[in-house]
Amino acid sequence: MSSRHRQPAREGRSPRLACYQCFKPRVACICGSIERVANQTGIIILQHPRERFHAIGTVRIVRLALENVHVQACSPWADSSAIRAQLPERTALLYPTAGARELAALPVAERPRHLVMLDGTWFHAKKMYDAHQWLHDLPHVSLAPRVPSRYRIRPEPRESYVATLEAIVYALRIIEPQTRGLDSLLRCFAAMVDRQAAYTPAAARPS
Repeated sequence: MSSRHRQPAREGRSPRLACYQCFKPRVACICGSIERVANQTGIIILQHPRERFHAIGTVRIVRLALENVHVQACSPWADSSAIRAQLPERTALLYPTAGARELAALPVAERPRHLVMLDGTWFHAKKMYDAHQWLHDLPHVSLAPRVPSRYRIRPEPRESYVATLEAIVYALRIIEPQTRGLDSLLRCFAAMVDRQAAYTPAAARPS
């Protein structure tokens, strides 16, 4: 059952109410701590259907924070030609393939104006990438994070891989370093991770 619905009440207990914006329990709602970010670079997130209501997904924070963001459901098994047709000029895919150019190394004039992101587990992201040839045809850019991901409640398969929110923040810092609010976005993300870790049994945490 997704977190957008009320949990059924157990005998002697009240149902747990959820916020319908961030999909967190109301007692853990993060909406009030999210600062709006007036990003100029368009962020286009292609989200695997299984990620939409994931309890610890980061895109819900991104949607509430960024002014220039579009989230589109995209499954490996469905036709995505309509998504491709709507992409604006100077759109690049932020995805770590062998031929991707490091974003920070690109001359300013060659940096993309729009970024496509694949949101899901890395397994699901690869399924999406492999299924849609037009993604391969986009210019590819990558990041070289200086620190490991803070997403300790959801381990990444490689040390250089980061969460969707982290990737967006790092990319925007490169393309538009003057934009305010990006540090606040990371702090909100860190607070969500800390809160979730506090409710996660030690034996279930990644080593």
